[in-house]
Amino acid sequence: MRHSGDTGPFRAVVFDLWKTLVPLPDEVKRRAFTDTARALGTPEAELAGPWAQTRTRRETGPLDGYLAELREQLGADWDDARLAEAMRVRRGIHGQGFAAPAPGAVETLTALREDGLYLGLVSNCSSDVRDMLDRSALGPLLDITVLSAEAGLMKPDPEVFRLAARRLGVDPAECLYVGDGHDRELDGATEAGMTAVLLDLGEGNPWPGRRITALPQVLRLAVPC
Repeated sequence: MRHSGDTGPFRAVVFDLWKTLVPLPDEVKRRAFTDTARALGTPEAELAGPWAQTRTRRETGPLDGYLAELREQLGADWDDARLAEAMRVRRGIHGQGFAAPAPGAVETLTALREDGLYLGLVSNCSSDVRDMLDRSALGPLLDITVLSAEAGLMKPDPEVFRLAARRLGVDPAECLYVGDGHDRELDGATEAGMTAVLLDLGEGNPWPGRRITALPQVLRLAVPC
């Protein structure tokens, strides 16, 4: 139940997805790319450059449309069956993370909801994430989700954070944003007016603001004693 006004300075907590709520080790990212290239029948060395250069396009629109455009760009002979197989492979690999969210993720979101806060998510991701997220244990715990592939905006653009706040029905100043710091997301959230907190995963992020080392620590920041 929501109890308006009794959660201190924050009415909402907005989370990053990858490495914050859902694990994404570097070896999983590498395997996803390797297996995608294999499914497309294209050498990794040939695909790596164009794949890296077109990340923004891949994560600001439908994935199947992106793959079709990349096929034209490379003059590749991928038929629709290959494209479908590549998408299936990616879902299978990334979906494993949704089956086993980050330690404390479900418990933290559940506790925050019980304490009356609205919950949101902002993620830079491809469009296939929507189905994986909605089917996961995390999906029902979130009030709103802003995915770059659907919004057409990527972090650190401050507007993507403002969009999340509008969808939650709160002011950005009433939002606590929690993320591992990739894509300069903490800067973007701060510029949008949110209070940004680094989930410190030991990667040497120099963020000068607040930081935590485990998700349950969000509770002491978001909920007054």
